[in-house]
Amino acid sequence: MSAYFGPPATTFVAGGAHVAVYLLPIYNGQLAVFDVDASQARGRWLPWDVLAWGGNPYELASELADLWCQVPLTDLSLADVMSYPSPEDGWEIAIVFRAELAEPARGDELRTPYFFPHGQFDAIGPFDPIDLERWVTGTVVTRPQPGPNPPASDIIIDSEVAPAHDEPPKEKPLLF
Repeated sequence: MSAYFGPPATTFVAGGAHVAVYLLPIYNGQLAVFDVDASQARGRWLPWDVLAWGGNPYELASELADLWCQVPLTDLSLADVMSYPSPEDGWEIAIVFRAELAEPARGDELRTPYFFPHGQFDAIGPFDPIDLERWVTGTVVTRPQPGPNPPASDIIIDSEVAPAHDEPPKEKPLLF
């Protein structure tokens, strides 16, 4: 089954799909999350929103930084793109941006910033602690480098399988 998107909707639709943009605010190597106390939501959250139809994810990430953090950024970069089940048996494509803050996030009357101590992470929203750590620390998994090729003297060729160049190939009987 392929993923084809239907027309825009104003809320989650049963079996539907949406694109969400998440922001990882980081100040001096510490992840900032927000304790939210609003009538629509409570708990610990990362800044996020559903991308508008035809919207630009980078612009939405910048708007989230302005709205939630209320401080200038020194860098805004794409961290990851992930896929999750969403409400009503739907599907979410999560676009995650890493935001380096020039100063600690301020928050507002509904959102109070909480900075995780260096090296400590907890699951937030759909994200596991290991993902948050990878995005905050910039840890990159390196692939092992291939080793040197063995010397030619270590290669053994069976003469029955690969005859020497001066011998004509043996004829094989035809089977009908």
